[in-house]
Amino acid sequence: MGEQRICPREAAELEACFAACAQGLFGYGCALSRGDRALADDLVQAAFEAAARDWAVVRCLTEGQRRAWLRTTIANIAVSGFRREAAWRDRLPRIEARYRNAEVDLPAQAFTSIVLERCWQILTGMPGQQHAVAALRWQHGMKQAEIAAALGMSEKTVSVHLTRARRQLIAELGPDYPFASEDREGPSS
Repeated sequence: MGEQRICPREAAELEACFAACAQGLFGYGCALSRGDRALADDLVQAAFEAAARDWAVVRCLTEGQRRAWLRTTIANIAVSGFRREAAWRDRLPRIEARYRNAEVDLPAQAFTSIVLERCWQILTGMPGQQHAVAALRWQHGMKQAEIAAALGMSEKTVSVHLTRARRQLIAELGPDYPFASEDREGPSS
């Protein structure tokens, strides 16, 4: 909502209401906020902003009714704030867990790095065509049809080179072979 201006007469009435009620409301705000003076100030400010927005109604109330209206408004604003804070406190552990960096498993990272370096050594030691097919598939993520077109060979030949490369990796790495037993793409891709 946009900011609304009130006429000078109503502004003077609101100012008189503030002068008459603010100190008592501040004490009430301190009680609600357990002595947090800054929060109490904010509550009084928010209550008078609400009064200014509804001044056409509030100005028609008796002085006692206005004080009650302002106290109720402060209480409602405080309760809303407390609920908001409680909701954040409840959500904070989930938010933290979601965005917290995962713990690093240094031994697993080191082992993986060593195994992948060994895989690369094995791949670079393969015969030319087999090395090219393996590099295009596993390093560049190309499909068998794309590799066949790029190297000018049949898809069946690409499949044979990949099978031989996989078997060589399995044979030389043994139980440390880090990949699935079958290529995800399968022989027909």
